[in-house]
Amino acid sequence: MISLTGRTMRVRSGRIKSFFGAILLGAVLSAGAADDLDADKKAKPAKEEKSEKDVSKQASTIRLHMETDGGGAGSGKIKVLRAAPVSINVEKNAFVDEGFLEKAELLDTIGGHMILLKFNQQGALRLQMWTVQKTGRRIAIWSRWTEGRWLGAPVAARPLEDGAIGFTPDATREEAERIVRGLNNVAIKLGNQKKPEKPKQQSIGKAGKKGSDAGKSDDDMFQK
Repeated sequence: MISLTGRTMRVRSGRIKSFFGAILLGAVLSAGAADDLDADKKAKPAKEEKSEKDVSKQASTIRLHMETDGGGAGSGKIKVLRAAPVSINVEKNAFVDEGFLEKAELLDTIGGHMILLKFNQQGALRLQMWTVQKTGRRIAIWSRWTEGRWLGAPVAARPLEDGAIGFTPDATREEAERIVRGLNNVAIKLGNQKKPEKPKQQSIGKAGKKGSDAGKSDDDMFQK
């Protein structure tokens, strides 16, 4: 029979406690490492859509609707300017759209930015005709890029005879850059704008005389 002295038992007891303590500590550290790994996985940003990564494939629309007195079947009520919403009645059918766009530019202004739209000969004639007939009325401007929004409603204070219209958009600079880039891609696709010197593969999708729909319906343009 082997007898254990009190001192021996205390030593062995201490070793056993140290052994189990080491195991427990290892388990805690492993769990912590696993939690950190999970946290890293969660922290990684979601994958961007392919169309957003390849800027040459981005598309935008632009639709110009003339203000009207309303009440008819061909008109609809909209709200513009999210910070201070204004309701106006406009013609449901756009009188000019991205199908006639030659070039879009983003310009810096004092304290902000503006979008300048330049239309081809057909678009310029439409713009002139409508602003001659409706001088003093507002032109509501709708665009769809990654989302759809009424960007503004500048007043046609005079007939627009040069085929261009500039306005301050209800959009951040980043959104405005995306809108302009997509519009120029569509203009290139439709042949309204020359291709860049080193063209990249274009894949905007089908775009007819009325331009691209940027992949979504514009049913949300008008209030119900």
